[in-house]
Amino acid sequence: MAVIDFEMYDLGLASGFIETAPDAVVIFDAEGVIIMVNAQSEELFGYPRESLLGQHVEMLVPELLRSLDRAHRANLLEDPSNREARDGIDTHGVHSDGTEFSVEISIGSLETKRGTLFTSFIRDVSERRRLEVEAAHFRSVVESSQDAIIGKNLDGIIVSWNGGAQRLYGYAAHEVIGRSTSILVPLHYENPLPDILRRVRSGEVIENLETVRSRKDGTQVTVSLTVSPIRTLSGEVTGASTIARNITERVRYQEQLIALSERDALTGLRNRRRFERDIADQVERAHRYGEHAVLMMIDLNGFKKINDLHGHKVGDQVLKAVAAALRGRLRDSDMVARIGGDEFAIVMPYARVDNAQGIADGLKTLINACSVDVAGAPRIKLGASIGLVEINQETASEEDIIAEADRLMYKEKANDPSRLPRE
Repeated sequence: MAVIDFEMYDLGLASGFIETAPDAVVIFDAEGVIIMVNAQSEELFGYPRESLLGQHVEMLVPELLRSLDRAHRANLLEDPSNREARDGIDTHGVHSDGTEFSVEISIGSLETKRGTLFTSFIRDVSERRRLEVEAAHFRSVVESSQDAIIGKNLDGIIVSWNGGAQRLYGYAAHEVIGRSTSILVPLHYENPLPDILRRVRSGEVIENLETVRSRKDGTQVTVSLTVSPIRTLSGEVTGASTIARNITERVRYQEQLIALSERDALTGLRNRRRFERDIADQVERAHRYGEHAVLMMIDLNGFKKINDLHGHKVGDQVLKAVAAALRGRLRDSDMVARIGGDEFAIVMPYARVDNAQGIADGLKTLINACSVDVAGAPRIKLGASIGLVEINQETASEEDIIAEADRLMYKEKANDPSRLPRE
């Protein structure tokens, strides 16, 4: 090995080289005594150059790491070609104010007339380590999240898939990475992916988008999606991050609440609130599409007498019997509601008055056939009055159509008063 005259080296090439190096450079001898540093070393460790020269290199590392530093120098002295002892050592440095920071050190050896010298290139990697810790923490949070967190590129191809996604959708990461997120859209559902990606490309964040997704086993799940752009440090959108939360149970519970709020507790039929909405919808369809329908208003004859003579419990049995009879006779598309004490209403889509009159007569016969047993009394039989009217493009409003059906019903009741028949 050639031996370099260090005095000549120090006066020329070495000094210029280390001053232009981007990292801190510290040159020390076999005993660990510092003989040369650059300006970056002064800045990194917080010492003026004259305070470093002649000092032991161990002053630049925490006390707990000094034995390790000596071991590295010993390994290099024994075998200068030992890459493990000289390349990319992760350790800590100590600033003049006593604070410690993460550094990466690469050490090379140089044979001179003064003996073996060591050149250490020291880089502050505190920020990199901090980012690595944050990234590891973030990965841990993402992986342990109960929500499905999916990364995809701007073509909708899946690039990351956490444990929550596997639990929600049933696919392992290796089964979906590299495939389009369209695999999660149920058959016969419109694929929202193109519109979502278009909005994400423009930088938009899509929040709380409720939709249905298909699992690996073919079952469907209702999810709430939040889709956010993934950006580079320069702000360029390169992909999208989707957080999906399973809201199937919540939606089912909400539907149950809505159903309860729109159902008559006694009979299970639609209540007045739902009936009024049905009528409003039907009138709107008639105006917009010319769709015909028939509204029937039904009032039980003599129902007050039943309550007065036999009590409300028997009256409730009568109402349940009529509700069951109506449900059994009408189409699934017909909307049956109990809108008052003994008043019922039926909306029959696509029906006309000329054929609905025959249906109304059949319903009267059906109600007349209903009966309720009363202990110690003759069997109660029922009767009804019905008013019916057609909903069409001439219908002014839902209020008008209800009022007209009511009028016709009470007209029939007045013209043919029904007494409570008994067996």
